[in-house]
Amino acid sequence: MGKAGPNYIWRKAANAQWLSANETPLHEQTAGLYAVIDRPERQRVVVEAFCKTRRVAERLQQVFGGSSSHLARDWKTRVFVATKTKPLRIGRRLTVVSEERDIATNRTAAVLIIPAGAAFGTGEHATTAMSLRMLERVTRSLVPGWRMLDAGTGSGILALAGRCFGASEVVAIDNDRLAISTAKENARRNGIRRVQFRIADVTKPQPSSFDIVTANLYSELLIRTLPAWLQNLRPRARLILSGVMRAQESDVLRGLRKNGYVTRETRRRGKWIALLCSQKRG
Repeated sequence: MGKAGPNYIWRKAANAQWLSANETPLHEQTAGLYAVIDRPERQRVVVEAFCKTRRVAERLQQVFGGSSSHLARDWKTRVFVATKTKPLRIGRRLTVVSEERDIATNRTAAVLIIPAGAAFGTGEHATTAMSLRMLERVTRSLVPGWRMLDAGTGSGILALAGRCFGASEVVAIDNDRLAISTAKENARRNGIRRVQFRIADVTKPQPSSFDIVTANLYSELLIRTLPAWLQNLRPRARLILSGVMRAQESDVLRGLRKNGYVTRETRRRGKWIALLCSQKRG
């Protein structure tokens, strides 16, 4: 019998300043398993975390405010209906959809099906969308045989996109078993192979070398990963980094310089940024 799913949810409406100030403790209290719902037409975001017990949900409420409640039996159905996303076009080579029926009959781009409602990333969030577009553009000029590391893979969307863009092999790591299980299911759903999904610590070097590294991680964790990748990068390798809020941009840039990286491009969308980097010698 599988593990019981979450029974409670904690939720809080917040502004960008609150989210920036509480980013680190949120990750510590929820092991990184919280979602930020950011709608362009609204100034405030909604922060959510699924909890297995009432005690955990009430603890989050005590620490951060907000509210906690019991989940209805049909909560999954409600979440999937509420968060159904529009198809996301990534250049001319990829479209991300949430349902098979969203796939156009006549299409020239590859299609990834990433069900809506997953807390691990569907492509709708600004950080994921910016990373996908950087990945699509950077990989256009790569010769066949390039390899990719996706650190903190979540739903696996960046890893699977890498295969669609021509990676011969992708290593996708995450320290969360549910994330790896979700990513593997998305790979099966899309019929994509040659992606190695591993439960691993993103701050540790990997036993391989890579041409592309993608990491959609919160700022403090991202900074801690930078030294490890120095041992894994091939000549002229590129790093696509996101999950960084504007308020933490200077800290991340300082960490990059300290570890011998150079920033080649910065993209901004709302309060989020994405960075394209390389080693100075590349």
